[in-house]
Amino acid sequence: MVERITNFMMVDRSLRYINKNMGAMQKTQQQISSGKMIHAPSDDPIGTINSMSMRNEIRKVKQYQDNITHAIGFLEHSSSVLTQVEDILLQIKTISENAASEVTTSAERNAFAFQVDQLLQEIVQAANSKFGGKFIFGGTETLSGTQSNSAPFNAQMSGSTIAHVIQNPDGINGQIQTLVGDGKSIVINLAGDAIFQPNGSGLTNDLFQTVIDLRENLLANDGNSIREKITEVNNEFDGIVGQNTLAGAKVNRMQLISDQLDDLYVIEKESLSQIEDTDVAEAIMKLNTQEVALQATLQTSSRILQHSLLDYI
Repeated sequence: MVERITNFMMVDRSLRYINKNMGAMQKTQQQISSGKMIHAPSDDPIGTINSMSMRNEIRKVKQYQDNITHAIGFLEHSSSVLTQVEDILLQIKTISENAASEVTTSAERNAFAFQVDQLLQEIVQAANSKFGGKFIFGGTETLSGTQSNSAPFNAQMSGSTIAHVIQNPDGINGQIQTLVGDGKSIVINLAGDAIFQPNGSGLTNDLFQTVIDLRENLLANDGNSIREKITEVNNEFDGIVGQNTLAGAKVNRMQLISDQLDDLYVIEKESLSQIEDTDVAEAIMKLNTQEVALQATLQTSSRILQHSLLDYI
């Protein structure tokens, strides 16, 4: 049995074709005006998955870049503080050399002792420096120490002068690591004990104790001990320079990784652009083709649907 094609069926089918063509044109126009090919997952399911994956990679790279920016700032501040300590030690070395002279009087050495004591206080303050509100030489104990020892290095006073400097008993040599890539982290801090007290408080190469002993030798007018302290001050200076060099090496490595991430960021943004961005020239050609198809549909529909009721009498 042959199905009868009614006028209503032809009208309905013609409208469906017209709406379909107009919908395709609207989608293409949206792609041209927005510059993006994908506005909903249904536009390109595979492209949507690839786009989401690429955007996730870009977010990770951006986070790594932010981590490195913070790490470089942390290390540069650490290096700046160590440079200050170097300058202070050079001043102490000059004082000790002048005080070691046989012609230096007791009164002059007392005056030198006062200067050394002031410089000692500067070193302790530098050792307890902060970056972003956190101690830079406190290891992983970056916020505070114990209640009785609230900083990485705590001065034990004898009257108005520093008698000893002790470390935070919670430890100051913990490693602070930052992620700079997938499964790739770098230690960004310098261990406080390695810088100022590598063998512990009051023991060999304790920078603070070396300066304290020099001050006491000056007050005691002990020329021989003062001359011995010159070598120790030189050793302490060399140790600080070595740690400062290490900080500089870490900064250089961070900057190298940052450059690599910058390149990776550009490459991934270009890949995302290839997935999402509209090829305007191709889209315009597509729009022209769709417009021709719509015009053809309208013309065909007008011919089919121009019959009146008299045609059926």
